[in-house]
Amino acid sequence: MELIAIDLILWLGFGLLLWALKDSFKTIQSDLRNYRQPLRPRAEVKRIAIATPQRLIDPIGHYLDQQIYRYAIIEGRHYRFDYVCSKEMATRLTETQRWLAPGLVYVESPLPIA
Repeated sequence: MELIAIDLILWLGFGLLLWALKDSFKTIQSDLRNYRQPLRPRAEVKRIAIATPQRLIDPIGHYLDQQIYRYAIIEGRHYRFDYVCSKEMATRLTETQRWLAPGLVYVESPLPIA
């Protein structure tokens, strides 16, 4: 008789445990359904303004059959050649950098004294 009572109590406890798990899973499921991540606005596509130099100074080499100049004057400001970069990577340029075709990046700097 004792064995049946213990068995019955264990089955009752197991049933209560399953009922509690089912109830908590329903709560978790409804929380997941109600939780919606706010929609992020589409990232603005940063347009690359291809700069047009007013004046180029001191040729230093070639890149893709185009002359590289050490200094450029763009929109009345002085820039120094920094590095070469593809058009896709040019979206990461800072405000002080300008991109010239075919992929020359110039950074703002004072013009050296001649």
